[in-house]
Amino acid sequence: MRDDYLWNKSGEPDPEIQRLENLLSPLGHRGRALRQPGLSWRIGSFPVILSIAASVLLLLGGAWIVRQRMQPAWKVSTIQGRPSVTRLAKGQRLETDARSSALLEMGAVGEVSVEPETSLSVLSVKPKEQRLDLKRGTIHALIWAPPGNFYVNTPSSQTVDLGCAYTLKVDDAGVGLVRVSTGWVAFENHGRESFIPENAACVTRPGKGPGIPYYEDAPSALRDALARFDERDDPAAVDIILSVARPRDAITLWHLLRRVDANRRGPVYDRLAGMIAVPKDVTREGAMAGDAKTIDSLWDALDLGTTGWWRMWKSRMPRR
Repeated sequence: MRDDYLWNKSGEPDPEIQRLENLLSPLGHRGRALRQPGLSWRIGSFPVILSIAASVLLLLGGAWIVRQRMQPAWKVSTIQGRPSVTRLAKGQRLETDARSSALLEMGAVGEVSVEPETSLSVLSVKPKEQRLDLKRGTIHALIWAPPGNFYVNTPSSQTVDLGCAYTLKVDDAGVGLVRVSTGWVAFENHGRESFIPENAACVTRPGKGPGIPYYEDAPSALRDALARFDERDDPAAVDIILSVARPRDAITLWHLLRRVDANRRGPVYDRLAGMIAVPKDVTREGAMAGDAKTIDSLWDALDLGTTGWWRMWKSRMPRR
């Protein structure tokens, strides 16, 4: 849109301005011209007032539209069908039906493809906090912004991008599933954390928060037992997890160690310790007590990267 049209009707007309003009046109002044200024409020005064009011409303509406279009926003491109918007700024929502899908792009952040039957809105468009809200549906995110700059809220946790590509799905019951293609994603909700690496997945449930992550090639018995533990805190599921876990599943046992009751930590620690090179500063007693330093040292022993980056970043993390 050229701003000239707003002031003198030159340049390319804007659809929103035209809509306001059509809406307010019945209020326009159509009376005869006033020849005596002193009688201006006695001859046809009501149409004059309406005309002035209409002009003011038109100018204010046009200024609001211009201001809205100057705000940072995600560019929305149609992949198929007809998504409901062409740009997505703070407070706006994108709805795709069964026949439509779209691509959201922001140059310094990344791109998000939106599948059919998805409801997605923008909560924040700050320089260091791009935050979306996925009410339902599926998105695929490819993010090149620095870690900790892109978030997606779900009904039960926030998804924190740590430099990656991932798929996030939320069903009609609010249950979310993230599958990581590249890099890392964190699920976080009120201090409950899950770290999901490349080729792994994790479920988050309303009322429960982030579950325990697992590699997608993990045995089906392990995945089923994790679901039982996450949903119902089933203690019998712990025995199954410990019996079928592979050395590759050490990351799953590390998360399990943080979630089980204190009287169940011993067997989990023993199984985990048999899979990794336990650091010299780690003791079984520290693990049993849930000592934070011990837990961090065990993470470092997984050889997936140290915990320092997460702790430093989390201290700057905005709250939901």
